[in-house]
Amino acid sequence: MRAFFIFVVLTILSPITSFSADVYDEPTSSKYIKQAEINYKKVLKVKNPWRDTKKIIKSAKKAHNKKDFEKSINLAKKALNEANMALEQYEKQKDNYRFLD
Repeated sequence: MRAFFIFVVLTILSPITSFSADVYDEPTSSKYIKQAEINYKKVLKVKNPWRDTKKIIKSAKKAHNKKDFEKSINLAKKALNEANMALEQYEKQKDNYRFLD
């Protein structure tokens, strides 16, 4: 009986998860692609781009033009994440000596 009571209390107190689906439409796709491009340009200015970010943005644009917005958004999010991580990497390592610059 006590175990059942604990189970009920934990079930009631546990946070309710939202099952909202991601929106895969043209404006959302455009927004993520633009943000990825902006952040990638910032990374280019500090000379710290990652290898595949530009290719991923290009693939996201191609999927956007083909009206495959789900694929486009997923690729743009990936490119945005890579650009953000490259900026973060630059900030952490900017005071270290770099041999190849």
